[in-house]
Amino acid sequence: MKNTRELREFLVGQMIKVANGEVDVEMAKGVSNLAQQIYNTINIEVKFATAMQKLDGTEIKAVSFGD
Repeated sequence: MKNTRELREFLVGQMIKVANGEVDVEMAKGVSNLAQQIYNTINIEVKFATAMQKLDGTEIKAVSFGD
């Protein structure tokens, strides 16, 4: 898959296969979990790009996990 359209087409195809009993439910859960991770990554990238645009080049400092 090279883009979100192909991802959606794949996921819809998997849903149809699950509904038809052609794909194991556990495998479908795994595919769903991976798709969620891809979505989360894309969502973060979009939010970051939006924040960078709003900050107009202002540097974003790293978040410290120790404080």
